[in-house]
Amino acid sequence: MPRYEYLCEECGPFIRWMSMSEVTTHVGCPVCEQSARRMFSAPGLIMTPQAVRQRIERGVEPKIVKKDAHAHDGSSCHGHTHGKANHTHHHAAKRPWMVGH
Repeated sequence: MPRYEYLCEECGPFIRWMSMSEVTTHVGCPVCEQSARRMFSAPGLIMTPQAVRQRIERGVEPKIVKKDAHAHDGSSCHGHTHGKANHTHHHAAKRPWMVGH
């Protein structure tokens, strides 16, 4: 439910929570019940720290990780072998974001 600010000439500013269909330019003051007019102010914005923004932006695209030279000899990849020597290279060329095993 949105929050709206009003100003009573006698009591000062106050906040009223109401649906958008209920909002009007004037409402009764909760203290003195006189007509109070709506105040318009800038929307509340949340400022995100630069480090957090950068992490979010970097997270949009996957990172490309290059393997060590000894893993590219085709003989063994973390203790097991593949049927084809180019098996790992084949997937890396088509899908650089895919993590090999």
